[in-house]
Amino acid sequence: MKNKLTLSSLEDTKKLGQELAKEILKRKGEAAFVVFLDGDLGTGKTTLVKEIIFTLGVKEKVKSPTFTIIEPYELNNENIYHVDLYRIIDPSELEIIGLREYLNESNAIIFIEWPEKSYGYLKKFDLKISLKHLSENERKCRIELNT
Repeated sequence: MKNKLTLSSLEDTKKLGQELAKEILKRKGEAAFVVFLDGDLGTGKTTLVKEIIFTLGVKEKVKSPTFTIIEPYELNNENIYHVDLYRIIDPSELEIIGLREYLNESNAIIFIEWPEKSYGYLKKFDLKISLKHLSENERKCRIELNT
């Protein structure tokens, strides 16, 4: 898998989502697998997460967690959490929403959009995806795997 690429269409995003889902399943262990998604508004973070979650096998509609902060999904007795920290103002809020419990859950997959809003609360990731606008229809994508 390339660690830098350009996404020019929804089809490119779907293909990347499929590749990333396979990579997550290969690397996932007993501890929660944490994915950071970094990028400005509208760069496709939520769209990419939806594609990954769909590829992992979730059949229900994948919703944006912008207002709920956390959207949970269950798959084969595993939990998948899609977390959006955009509206978080202070890291103490992360304790209130129970993020530490999710991070300590064995065998979970956790997608975290806007991890920089955690102000150091979140330090460890297994996979980091950074998206940046190149043009209206193109995104630069950088992938970093922690080994």
